[in-house]
Amino acid sequence: MTVVAAFGEPVAQSGQSRKNKARTEKQTVKNTKKRQTRKTGTKAVKKAPESKAELQRRQQAAQAEIAETRRKIKENDRQVSRNLAELGKLQGDIETAKRQVAATRNQVTTLQNRIGTLEGKIAQGDKEVARMRGEYLKAVKAVRKRKGSNSTLAYLFSSKSFGEARRRMRYLREFSEWRKKQTDEIQNELNVLNRERAALAQSRDMYGKALARNVTAQKQLETQYSKQDAIVVQLKANGSALKTHLAQKQQEANALKGRVAALIAAEQRAAEQREAERLAAEKRAAEQRAAEEKAARDRELAMTPKPGKAEGAKEPAKEKPKETKAKEQRKRRPKQPKQAAPKQQPKQEKTEPQKNAGNSGREYVEARNRRPRASAPSGSSSASASGSKPAGGSNFASMRGSLPRPVGGAFNITSRFGPHSLPDLPDVVYDNPGIDAEVARGATAQAVYAGKVSGVYMIPGFSTVVIVNHGGYYTVYGNLASASVKVGDVVKQGSAVGRVADSEDSPGHGQIHFEVWKNRDKQDPLAWIR
Repeated sequence: MTVVAAFGEPVAQSGQSRKNKARTEKQTVKNTKKRQTRKTGTKAVKKAPESKAELQRRQQAAQAEIAETRRKIKENDRQVSRNLAELGKLQGDIETAKRQVAATRNQVTTLQNRIGTLEGKIAQGDKEVARMRGEYLKAVKAVRKRKGSNSTLAYLFSSKSFGEARRRMRYLREFSEWRKKQTDEIQNELNVLNRERAALAQSRDMYGKALARNVTAQKQLETQYSKQDAIVVQLKANGSALKTHLAQKQQEANALKGRVAALIAAEQRAAEQREAERLAAEKRAAEQRAAEEKAARDRELAMTPKPGKAEGAKEPAKEKPKETKAKEQRKRRPKQPKQAAPKQQPKQEKTEPQKNAGNSGREYVEARNRRPRASAPSGSSSASASGSKPAGGSNFASMRGSLPRPVGGAFNITSRFGPHSLPDLPDVVYDNPGIDAEVARGATAQAVYAGKVSGVYMIPGFSTVVIVNHGGYYTVYGNLASASVKVGDVVKQGSAVGRVADSEDSPGHGQIHFEVWKNRDKQDPLAWIR
């Protein structure tokens, strides 16, 4: 077997090699013919140049194809934007439905506990009424047994003595009072039982309604979850478009955030500069007052004669005959008879006008220069560092959780504050510096608190933006079709700041963007509005 196999293998290999050789020759002939055909074709046939009309047709076709591609991209982007807006509203509805489900569940549990308590009270009341009735019947039977078949009068007159008759009368009176009291107590207990039975029936009715509301809320929540899942599937199908859209949206949000932060920083720098100028002006005024006081003291000292030179004091009187009588009297005082001890008495007397002059000059300077500084608050340095403080601005912090909404009427949140990912898409994150809400079409944006308009800008993605300063706090109103205020205007709470632009994602509605800042720190607007 081995020999046959050894000799048979070369025979098989030689047959296979002949077949491969024939196949290779056929392929070589075909390739040669193709090359000859291409060579002859290129030499014999020359491609005719395209006409101008054909070039135009090709250009138009290419432009149409490009336009169609752009249209599809734009429509895809709009679809993604609409889906995101719808998803945001659904998330808000889901949160509301969750709260409703939790509230109805708590109500059902409370009613269940109340029903159990009432049933226990009713059972206990029935036992108590049965006990009271048993004791009542037992006491009545005992009295009847003691009286026998006699009437009340016969029972009294059958007494053996007057004292026994009195005791029997008192006994009958007390028994009658006890019967009345027992009857009233039983009746009161029955009334309580009737009220508890009525409350039990009402609680059971409320329990049934609450249970029905809970079931309805659960079904609504499941429906909303189904819609959310369907939208998430569509967004996943447009993954690249979704990421592109959110990247552009994030870029626009960052631009708005940068503009607001730059405005706040500029106002703070201006406030710090004003504070520095105020302090420098106060310092210069203080130095000027000190110089004036020193000059006044020097003049007083120059006009005061030294002791022992009374004769020399006459010469100025001759040179200046127009001096006042007061000065002449001061100069003549050293000529008085000298005493042993009080040599410095004239000098002390002459320093009194000097003090009075200094005090009067200081009071005048204070009346001129210190009055505006006295009206400034003690903490003006720190307050000015955060910008100019409008009227009532210091109370903005106390309004946390009670500010009105920036738009009256419908206000449905479509995008919440801060970084958040989409359901089932943890890698897709959007950091919102504020909140976005769907409102009525053509609604008016209103200032949530009194303040001063610091900026009015046009920012891509947010249309017209109005920024209001509330004294260290700022509110931002974006996506406005037009502004009704200008920089420097003072607004009150509820004053119109602009008209809300129409929503591209939800036809027939408007959409507003709202932010709250504390100096340069972003705040969650939902924590401030009610």
